[in-house]
Amino acid sequence: MPISRKEFVTAAAVGATLAAAGTATNARAASGLHFHVQTTSEYDRAAMLAVLETKKTNKQVFQSVTPLTIAGAASLYLHMQNSLNAYEFSYGMGGGSLAVLGVLLGPSIVYALDDATWKKYAFGATFNLDATNTYYTAATLKRTASPDDPNGIYQDWSAQAILKRGGAFMVCHNATTAIAALLSSKAGTTPQAALAEFKKHLLPGFQMVPSGVAAVQLAAQHGWHNFPVI
Repeated sequence: MPISRKEFVTAAAVGATLAAAGTATNARAASGLHFHVQTTSEYDRAAMLAVLETKKTNKQVFQSVTPLTIAGAASLYLHMQNSLNAYEFSYGMGGGSLAVLGVLLGPSIVYALDDATWKKYAFGATFNLDATNTYYTAATLKRTASPDDPNGIYQDWSAQAILKRGGAFMVCHNATTAIAALLSSKAGTTPQAALAEFKKHLLPGFQMVPSGVAAVQLAAQHGWHNFPVI
């Protein structure tokens, strides 16, 4: 059964992630959910700051919790592409004038993982998505004369298209920990093993950071404006 955003957030808030899936009566004790607080040596802090400290004046961060879809496209990518297109073509700001950053929290972290994990952990069935991560790969990366060309990069609602246009993505380590705990038993493994597997199968262009919510705040401190795709 798909897990709603309300169920996930409530479960995480009270430390009862497994209870949301109906697998424990006292999930705080039974799940063993533990959010490791990473130190600066455990992730690529320099790469994170390189994104946040961009010299571009126009900077927009898209905060995504639930992996929502619109007509089969990931809502997060659709919003990011629409903003890039508006700045470049509608508002006359020029190509590359807007920096965009997607921060994946909650179940949205599955967008950052490859097909092997989607199949093993049944992300599609759990979160009402496709069976594999069809949302990542671009149909085309061709820059066409018209932004309305359906066969051009400007109408491609994928992570790869956004990355090609200079976008960036950060993935919450805490949320990844919670999803690993939530789905590990169904895949016949442990939360720790699932988390390690998720880290190993992160797709190109996605950087894991200790805390997504803190990354959004840190972005704000660097002049980024937040658009929540929740």
